[in-house]
Amino acid sequence: MPAPLTDDTTVTATEGPSPWSAMDEPGLREYLVARARERIREVQPDFDLARFDEYLASPDSAPALAGRTVERLMDLAMVELAKGHLDRAEAMVRLVRARARNRNSAFAGSTFMAEIARRRAGDEPAAQEQAIAGALRELPRARFGSSTVIYQLFQTREQLTARVEQVRQQVLSVESASAALFFAQTLPAIVDARDRFLAAITVVRAEHDARPQAPDYRFSTVDMTRERGARPVAMAVWDTGTSPDLFEAVLFTNEAEQANGQDDDGNGQVDDIHGVVADGAAPNTALLYEASAEILEQYTPFLQGIMDLRAGLASTESAQRVLDLLRQAEDVESLTELEHNLDAISEWAHGTHVAGLMVAGNPHARLAVFRSAWAGEARPYFHRGPTDDELAAERANVEAIAEFINRHQIRVVNASLGFSSDYLEEQLSYERDRYQTPAQLRVRADQIHAQRRASWQLVFERCPGTLFVVAAGNSNRDVVEYGDLPADMDRPNVLAIGAVDRWGNWATFTSSSPERVRVFDLGVEAESVIPSGERVPLSGTSMASPNVANLAGKILAVAPSLTPEQVISVIVETGDPIPDPFSGRIANERRALTRARLVARGR
Repeated sequence: MPAPLTDDTTVTATEGPSPWSAMDEPGLREYLVARARERIREVQPDFDLARFDEYLASPDSAPALAGRTVERLMDLAMVELAKGHLDRAEAMVRLVRARARNRNSAFAGSTFMAEIARRRAGDEPAAQEQAIAGALRELPRARFGSSTVIYQLFQTREQLTARVEQVRQQVLSVESASAALFFAQTLPAIVDARDRFLAAITVVRAEHDARPQAPDYRFSTVDMTRERGARPVAMAVWDTGTSPDLFEAVLFTNEAEQANGQDDDGNGQVDDIHGVVADGAAPNTALLYEASAEILEQYTPFLQGIMDLRAGLASTESAQRVLDLLRQAEDVESLTELEHNLDAISEWAHGTHVAGLMVAGNPHARLAVFRSAWAGEARPYFHRGPTDDELAAERANVEAIAEFINRHQIRVVNASLGFSSDYLEEQLSYERDRYQTPAQLRVRADQIHAQRRASWQLVFERCPGTLFVVAAGNSNRDVVEYGDLPADMDRPNVLAIGAVDRWGNWATFTSSSPERVRVFDLGVEAESVIPSGERVPLSGTSMASPNVANLAGKILAVAPSLTPEQVISVIVETGDPIPDPFSGRIANERRALTRARLVARGR
C-alpha cells in the first residue's frame, strides 16, 4: 500500500491578479501555442517539431500520433483558425485524421473543417451553406450525427460567455486555455452563422436519409428463462446506487444478516443484506441514491435527452428539450447549478439502468448491490478533489466490498466506473486557493490516481475467483495511454468493454485499446429500466459493459466450473471480429454459450 497522501503540494494563495487577467485574445493564443508544443515534446518525443511543416505537407512522413499529441495538434489548429490561417489549420486537421493511432480520430476536427469551408466561401449565405455541406459530406453516415451536436448545443453568445467565465475559475493550464479559446474565439462566429450550419445539416441529413439504411447488426441474445439445468449465479452491480424494488425476483440476500442495526454475521458491516453502501451516513439498506424530490420532478424528463446528445442524436425530441434547457443557462451560476443537478439525475438512474441490462433474460442471476457515491465522483467531488480522509474511506469501502465478494462467492461484478488523472486535474483546478500551477495539479492528481490504482489492485487480487467486467470509458481514447482506471489494468480476472452502435460500428465516444479493450457490445440507445420503473434507452460504455456481464452470468449459470480466465477466453474467442482499421470483437452470446458448455465438459 502506498504511503498516506498529504497535501504538501498545495500552497497558500498569493496576492495579485489572476494569470487570466493578462490573457487578451493574442496572449491566450500565444500561451496555448507555447504550452501545446511543450506538451507534444513531453508526450511524444518522436514527433519532431522541427519537421512540422514537412509533416503537414506529407502526413505519411509523420509518426503515428498518440492521443495526447492529437489533442495538442487540434489546439494548434484552433489557434491557426483564430488567426485566420485557414490552409494551415486545415493541414493540421488532415494530419490528425491521417495519422492518429485511434482510428475514431479519422473523423476529428469536423467543426473546424466546416468553419474553414464557411470562411472560404465569402459573405453570401447560400455559398456558405453549400461550403459547409461539402465539409459535412466527408463524414460517413454513422459519424454525421455526433459531429453536428455542437451546432445544436450552443445557440447564443451568452452561453459562450458563461462557459468562458466558468473556465476562468480554473487554474490556467494548457487544458483550460484550450477550452477558453474554443468558447471565446472559435464558437462565436459559428453561433453567429448558426442558421447556415443548420441549413447545411438539414441538406446532408436528407441526403443520408434518401439512401438505403445499412442493416442493423444482429446482436446474438439468448433468453435463459427455459434453460434446463442452469444454476444460480451470484452477481453484483458496483455503481452509484440501484433500486432494489425493481429486482426483487433476482435480488441476492445474505441470509446471515437481518435489518436490525446490528452486525449479525460479524463481518464488520451492519445490515449488509443485499450489498454494501458507502455514501455519507447512508446505511447498507439504502441501495439507491435518492435525489431530492424537486430535482427528480424537474430533471428526470431530460435524462434520455442528455444521453441522446452524448450519442450524437441531437435531432430527437428528447435532445431538443435538453438543448432548450441549456440555452437558458446564460450565466456561470445557473450553468454550474444545472450541471450539478443533471449529474444528480444521472447518478440516480445509472446503476439501476446498468443492473437491468446485467440480469435481462437470466432468471438464474442473484444480484447484489455495491453502492459507492465516489464511483460517480461528479456529485460528491463537484469542482474539487477528494481529501485524504475521503480517499481513506474509499479504500475502506473497497476492502468491505472485497470481503463481501469472497464471503458470498460473487462470480461476476460489473463496474461501469472510470477514473482518470486528467479529470482529477480539471476538478482540482477549481481549488485555486490551494493550487496555482499546472505542475501542482498534476502532482496531486497523480497521488490520488496512484492510491485508487492500489485500491483496484487490492480488490482484483483478493477476489481471484471473480470476473470483473468494466467499462472502457466514453472519452474516445486509448485507456492504456491515458492510464484510465480500471480499464487499463492487466489482470487475469478483468475484462474491459467498449461500445458499438446498432450497426456494429465503434461508438463515436468509446474508449479503446488493442491490448485491453478486446470485447465490445451494444452501448448506443441500449434500453433498460430506471428507478421510476420507466424503460429508457441510454448510451455509453456503461451500457455495453453490463451487456457483457450479462453474458458472463449466463455462461456461469450453465458452466459454473469455469474460471474468470476461461470465461474471458470464451467471450473473446467466440466474438465477431470488428473490421479494420478498428480492433476488438463484438460479443456473440450463442457461440459463447455453446463454447462454454464444451469447455466445461473438457472438450
